[in-house]
Amino acid sequence: MVEWSDRFMMGIGDLDDDHQKLFAISKKIINTVQEGGDNSSVRMFILREGIRYLRGYFDNHAKREEAYMREIGYSDYVFHKRLHDEFQDIQLVKYENIINQGGCSKEEILDFVGLGIGWLLEHISTADMAIVGRGLLSQPRTPFVSKESMEQEINLLFASTLNLDIHATVINTNYSGEYFGEAVYQQLIYNRDHREVVVMAGIEKKFLLYVAQLVYGEEMNEADALILSTFEIFSANFWKTFASRFIVFSDGISYKENHFLSRKQLQDKFTQRQPPLSLLFDSEQGKFFVSSTDEFFHGLEL
Repeated sequence: MVEWSDRFMMGIGDLDDDHQKLFAISKKIINTVQEGGDNSSVRMFILREGIRYLRGYFDNHAKREEAYMREIGYSDYVFHKRLHDEFQDIQLVKYENIINQGGCSKEEILDFVGLGIGWLLEHISTADMAIVGRGLLSQPRTPFVSKESMEQEINLLFASTLNLDIHATVINTNYSGEYFGEAVYQQLIYNRDHREVVVMAGIEKKFLLYVAQLVYGEEMNEADALILSTFEIFSANFWKTFASRFIVFSDGISYKENHFLSRKQLQDKFTQRQPPLSLLFDSEQGKFFVSSTDEFFHGLEL
C-alpha cells in the first residue's frame, strides 16, 4: 500500500530521498495500526511517536527544500513555504491536541495516517514538481477564465496528481446543490484581508473509492476513516491548487480550515448564498462539483 513511484522523482537527490523516506514512514505506520490499532495504548504510542518523528523529519526536509528554492531564486517560494507552514502549524497541531486529551480512537489514528498520505501525494505531484519545471504548476496561468479553461485545468490537475485521465467536462455552469449521486461534500475556508473565502466541493463516492484503490491498491470500505482523511487533506490542497491557476495566492490569503458537510448542510449553504462560481463536472469516473465565493469570480460569464 502507498508505494513510491518514479513519477514522484524531482531529480534532486536529497529531496527525492526525503520523499521516499516519508512514503516509507507512512507505510510503516499503516502496518503498525493494522497490527495493533485495537489497543488504545498502542494507538497513543503510534500517534505520539508518529508526530514526534514527522516534526523532526519534515522540518529538516522543509528547510532543505526551502533552501534549494532560495538558491535557484524560485518565484513561487513564498506560496510554497506557506504550504509547509500550514501542514506543521495547522494539520499536525490538530493531532497534538488529541495527544494532550489523553485518548486516541482507531478512527483518529487512521485519520492521522490519511492526513500525511493525502498531503504528501498532492504536494509532491504539484508544488514540488513545479520547482523543477514539471507538472501543472510549472505551466503559465490561464489568461482568462472560461468553461474550456476550467475543463483543461481540472483534467491537467487530475493527470498531475493521480496520473489519471478522467476526460472531465462541465455540465452545469450554475450548480446550486442539486443531487447528482451519492457523494462526499467538503467545505474549505480561507481568509483574505480579514474576509472569508469559502470553497465547497463534492465528489461521487464511486469516484472517491476509485481514487482510494489507486492510492492503497485494494478495495476498501467507503466509511473507512483512512479514505476520508486522505481525501480530506488531498482535496483541500487539490482545490487550492486549482484555484491558484486562476488567481494569485497573494500574501493576503491564507488557509483556515476544512471539514465535511452533510447533504442537508450543503443544500442550506446554497440556499443562503449562491456562489459566483459553481461548476458541476462529469467524467469517466463520476461527477464532482466545485464552487467559490471569491470576489474574483463576481460577474463572470462562462
